Amino acid sequence: MKKSLALILAAIITAFSMTACGAADKSFAAADNAAMAEGGYYGWDDDVAWEESVEAESSFDSIDVPAEVPNTSSKSPSQSEIESTSRKIIKNGSLDIETLEYDRFIRELESSVIAVGGYIENFSEYGNSIYNSTSYRSASYTVRVPAEKYDGFINTVGELGTVTNSNHSTEDVTLRYVDVEARLAALTAERDSFMELMEKAETVEDILRIQEYLTDVNYQIESYTSQLNTMKNQVSYSTVRINVSEVQRITPTEPKTVWERISTNLSENMYNISEGFKDFFVGAVSSAPYLVIYGFVILIIVFIVVVIVKASNRRQKKRAEEFARRNEQPRDPEPKQ
Repeated sequence: MKKSLALILAAIITAFSMTACGAADKSFAAADNAAMAEGGYYGWDDDVAWEESVEAESSFDSIDVPAEVPNTSSKSPSQSEIESTSRKIIKNGSLDIETLEYDRFIRELESSVIAVGGYIENFSEYGNSIYNSTSYRSASYTVRVPAEKYDGFINTVGELGTVTNSNHSTEDVTLRYVDVEARLAALTAERDSFMELMEKAETVEDILRIQEYLTDVNYQIESYTSQLNTMKNQVSYSTVRINVSEVQRITPTEPKTVWERISTNLSENMYNISEGFKDFFVGAVSSAPYLVIYGFVILIIVFIVVVIVKASNRRQKKRAEEFARRNEQPRDPEPKQ
């Protein structure tokens, strides 16, 4: 009777704890994926994590733990396990590219991503301004491509335009990958063993203690599973960040002598001067409607001012003549001889 009651309580407690644990695991996994997406390795301090695991295990001293239950605190990958595992390499790269044909470049870039079986993870584009003719379009891509096609994809994209900056990095995560796999396997075996131990428990107190430990083990299993899946994704698909800029003149990338640099600078300065005159001419012509309106307004104002000035001059002249007539003195008649 006691054993049946214990099993019923265990089933109820397991259902509630799995629900709560699942909710916590989802939030933990979301945070873990976000951290790994930024290129980092999410995880707590291993020493602290496993010390807590050991402390949790020590709380079951009153229970007869079967000998077959593995000890995860001392589980670590052996050298043979590491050597037998294929190298796990994460590749990342970035390209800054200039192009004279922006629309063609965008089309061919997206076609190249599809051709290698990759996908565009993020994309942003910036347009030119109608108030500045020297402002051109630009775009930023974050692309994921199969790792085995990384080099070919980089070469293909580099041929679509002029590469002005290129950065590439690799990270060997084999040891970390094997370590996570080993810990995950040990935790899974430990969970299975304690599930068997749960069936042998006869008191509610023992069941609660085992259930508490199983909750912690399940939490760690979910964490390591998320880390392992993220590493698998990063190893299988390389990340390439591409910044493309539309330009009117390609920036030279080959090294030059002093005279070639002087010639290039003179050419650039003459080009900038000619572009300045073009911008001035374009601005003047495009502003013609405003100039016509402003000129018409100015003419009206000048006309009104001239009319007012002339009217004022006529009034002043008229007053001066009237003043002169009023002040004119009559002359004495000449004496007769």
